[in-house]
Amino acid sequence: MFYFIVIIDLSVPIENGMPYFPGDPQPKIEKIEKEDYVIHSLLLSTHTGTHVDVPFHFIRDGKKLDEIDLTRFSGKAYVLDAEGKDIHSLELPSSVDILLIYTGSSKLWKNGWTMDNYATINEEFAKLIVRKGYKLVGIDSPSIGNSKVHRILLSNEILIVENLSSNLEKIKGKVVDFISLPLPIKGVDGSPIRAIAVVRNDETRPGK
Repeated sequence: MFYFIVIIDLSVPIENGMPYFPGDPQPKIEKIEKEDYVIHSLLLSTHTGTHVDVPFHFIRDGKKLDEIDLTRFSGKAYVLDAEGKDIHSLELPSSVDILLIYTGSSKLWKNGWTMDNYATINEEFAKLIVRKGYKLVGIDSPSIGNSKVHRILLSNEILIVENLSSNLEKIKGKVVDFISLPLPIKGVDGSPIRAIAVVRNDETRPGK
């Protein structure tokens, strides 16, 4: 059988002028020219662009980034198509260990993105995610939900990836291999990540 894989980048670019969460430091990239080479300085928060939240973000005694095994950040994922739908009425599969939610909010990234026009999940849906046993949930919104939603997920050590790019639309309804590696920063509550999906031609829709 003919076999192929496709790698899809699910990260938004980190650049000057990019959107950022109100109250967070404004991202800044500055070029520094030396005598015969160039370097750049970076001003970023742990939640710049596509990033992961770990328990310490909302749980005072929760695990910090460097205390989490790298295997927790990647795995078999289902991409839930929630664009234009009631997210909370959609059925979730049990045959994967990661849920990625495509809402269409990512289409507004750098094109009308504000703090009042993106999709989130509610507390009951967060509890459903816990019951399903996922180890990570991702969404193409700046935030997955309010503080209670974060605490429900993070207190159960379910990692949260936010600001996935609009490329998530390309794989909605599919099962993919999801890889999201954080920077090796000690003692923090999250990190920018490079998130990718590996799509194989033998992937099928998940069992429920």
